[in-house]
Amino acid sequence: MTRIGPIRYYKERVAYPSDEQLRAARATWDFDDIRRPTDDVDCTHIHLIEVSGHNARERRRLEEEKLGRFFDYIGDRPGFRVLTHQKKPDSDTSAFVSHEIVYVIESRPTRGYAKLTLRSELPRSGTAGAVSDIFSAEGIDRISRIFDKGPRRD
Repeated sequence: MTRIGPIRYYKERVAYPSDEQLRAARATWDFDDIRRPTDDVDCTHIHLIEVSGHNARERRRLEEEKLGRFFDYIGDRPGFRVLTHQKKPDSDTSAFVSHEIVYVIESRPTRGYAKLTLRSELPRSGTAGAVSDIFSAEGIDRISRIFDKGPRRD
């Protein structure tokens, strides 16, 4: 459905897409052909499956059909691996449900994935880390030297 981008690796494991990358991919869902999952090799992808029925029973039947079609189409591809599969709402009594599947297709499959935020994706701000720097070993040492200078004045 939507290609997030090339697979990123961290310590030889797939790095899970950042929140920013996921938001950008979700924003393009209205313009994509939502019936067919994307299958670019060495890329991370996200696919949305939405199912509604007149009642929960019909919804479950349609849900099994759509999930079956998704995995039939892409599940046998070499290097295919699901990173996360979220179902909302997670209820068997609901007449509507959506599945958000984040997956990769690797040319040389690895094991596991790292759900992390890379330093390059952290928001930049002038005061970021200022408080934590004060309480670091170096910060405490600097503060103690300030108070150790000269005699005390009462």
